[in-house]
Amino acid sequence: MRLRGKKIIILRNYIFLLICLGLIFFPFYSKGQPEIQINHLHHPIWDIFFSWITHLGDGLILILPLIFLLFYKYCYFVLFLLASIFHLGLVQLGKNWVFQGMPRPAEFFKEISFYEVPGVTLHHWGSFPSGHTATAFMLASFLYLVLPKKIKIHLLLIGSACFVGFSRVYLMQHFLVDIWAGALIGIFSTSLAYLIVQKAFVKRKYHQPIIHKQIPFFKLIP
Repeated sequence: MRLRGKKIIILRNYIFLLICLGLIFFPFYSKGQPEIQINHLHHPIWDIFFSWITHLGDGLILILPLIFLLFYKYCYFVLFLLASIFHLGLVQLGKNWVFQGMPRPAEFFKEISFYEVPGVTLHHWGSFPSGHTATAFMLASFLYLVLPKKIKIHLLLIGSACFVGFSRVYLMQHFLVDIWAGALIGIFSTSLAYLIVQKAFVKRKYHQPIIHKQIPFFKLIP
């Protein structure tokens, strides 16, 4: 499997950047204070926008790419499958084992009044890390690796993932530290999957589709 080497380096740089931002920001981070300030910025247009874009981080959204990749390269299918397994596993490990029972904003702020976006069901537990953010950044990282190298595509993918992460805070479903961890998990999972696939799926046969009936859309992907 030969993907552009510069792209995986950029993903690793994103991981390094996120770690540095965390080391700089979180020592001075007062949990709940920036989140409640963001909550005060609500507007009907933003309510609609963030209520919609947050669904790009739903776990079920991963099913469609998996089906499409059956008709494209086997190595890309395995890359996406491994990245999905890794990030879902890490998120569940954090939510249900390491940080089990960590309160979300709805529980954290239960003694004070805050704005609730209409139509959004607030969850109270399982705050860390943000699964939606992890999914969004995993998907964005994967697409960045396999799609043509164009700055507009890069910015669109990373920008969309950032909006998904921010939506979790805007909707009062997560704290900033939760989406920071989710972004790290998403990019790390794709990078780890890439290292495995790069070494184990280099033969030409792995560049063929599992189901040998190519969907026309994938002819556009190099």
